[in-house]
Amino acid sequence: MNPVKRQRSPRVKKKREQMRHEILTVARDILLQEGAEGVTLNAVSGRLDMTKPALYHYFSSKEALARSLVMTLIDEEIDALMRAVDEVESDANLLGAMIRAFHAHYSNRLHAFRFVYGQSQLYTVPEFGIDADMIRHEITPRTRRLFEQLEARLTDSTMSAERRHSVRRLAFVAWTSALGLVTMLGIADATHDPLLHSDEVLIDTLAKVFDTQVVHHLEDNGPH
Repeated sequence: MNPVKRQRSPRVKKKREQMRHEILTVARDILLQEGAEGVTLNAVSGRLDMTKPALYHYFSSKEALARSLVMTLIDEEIDALMRAVDEVESDANLLGAMIRAFHAHYSNRLHAFRFVYGQSQLYTVPEFGIDADMIRHEITPRTRRLFEQLEARLTDSTMSAERRHSVRRLAFVAWTSALGLVTMLGIADATHDPLLHSDEVLIDTLAKVFDTQVVHHLEDNGPH
């Protein structure tokens, strides 16, 4: 007979999750201070005053730690954007608020932005294990929460499926536009070559473009 696998007690599970959270917090702090190059198992274990073999008890490799760190950073982003959207009273300003929140979240955290969004573009074989399966099964479900919230605010049950899809697409394009703008800001920062226009002007312009699109949608909300 196969031996029965011993189950961890709730107390042990809770302690393990607390330690994983502490490790991820330290890894995030190193990332924000030093960039991706600084996030090594030696650096993380050193700050926690624990041995590297002890760290392997919680994360089996640098790639495993990085994958969990990416998820943590994305959760923080989506939560920040959803809070910003939830605080907006006028539906006409929802997408502009999301764009402004995206910039506010990452403008002083460019190392985190690059860690999340730069790897799949920079590496044919992702350095930190971020691959298509991870994007499809772990990252996409997280971002979907944001688009579901926006769709719920900007549509109603009387709208056709095509119309709802159009609204969802507009929200997605607004998010990717914010991502593209922060990418440009990150490039300017890395090359010490500031953009011609200020962050405030660029974000304000982009936000107004999508707020205008939402206004048009609200004024003409009949089915296609």
